[in-house]
Amino acid sequence: MSTRRDPDHPPGCLAAIEARLAELEAEVARLRSSVAACGPPGPRQDPGPRFAAVYPAFQDQFRGTQAEVTAKLSVYLPDVDRLVRKGGVVDIGPGRGEWLALLAGRGVPAHGVDTHEQLAARCQARGLHVALGQAAGHLASLPPGTIDMVTAFHVIEHLGTEELIELILAARQALRPGGCLLLETPNPANLIMGACDFYNDPTHRSPLPPDLTTFLVTAHGFGQAEVRHLNPRQAPGPAGTDPALARHLYGPQDYAVLAYRQGR
Repeated sequence: MSTRRDPDHPPGCLAAIEARLAELEAEVARLRSSVAACGPPGPRQDPGPRFAAVYPAFQDQFRGTQAEVTAKLSVYLPDVDRLVRKGGVVDIGPGRGEWLALLAGRGVPAHGVDTHEQLAARCQARGLHVALGQAAGHLASLPPGTIDMVTAFHVIEHLGTEELIELILAARQALRPGGCLLLETPNPANLIMGACDFYNDPTHRSPLPPDLTTFLVTAHGFGQAEVRHLNPRQAPGPAGTDPALARHLYGPQDYAVLAYRQGR
């Protein structure tokens, strides 16, 4: 080590700097040990019973009116006409029941399953068939290979990865060959959705990119998978906005993956 003196840093100043550096290094080492002792972070804690109690009111404010939601869901009716036979539709997390009511109005056999007691009761009060329980367990209880279509609108963003895979596998077991799993979820490719609006709901876990959702369904027993981009924002963007930027800001807020069970 050189003993040449730096006129800008007298020996007493350098000694103080070195001492402070040693203190900081010791503090970093202490913090690292503390983090290691704690182990990996635990699972995210969902909001508790107080938020669950106001969740129906939350849906009323943030999901849109029932008429607006019904209009958005109507785009899937041609798929129902194409796919649904005697096996009918199972809707996961029907919420206020717009999809079930739409199907009932067309004479399509359908029922739902929800974990939220108030929402299930709300649907039942409308004459809709909704069971209270966990989706994967309910699907597993059905006769295998009998359902024409399993739908889940804005549900999978509430699930952890293992929960989502469990749901996919249970849907595959319940669906007949050629039956369809339809998953709609917020689209993080829309930057406003992915960075802001998604987090309006504290029960959301993390946004799911379309490629990830497609991979998960095709890796767990589904063949052909189609991605549909839906519900662009109303504003087209200011004149002269770069097209790529406009697409990310004003493009589809949701997407759906439709996947089909393979086999006979």
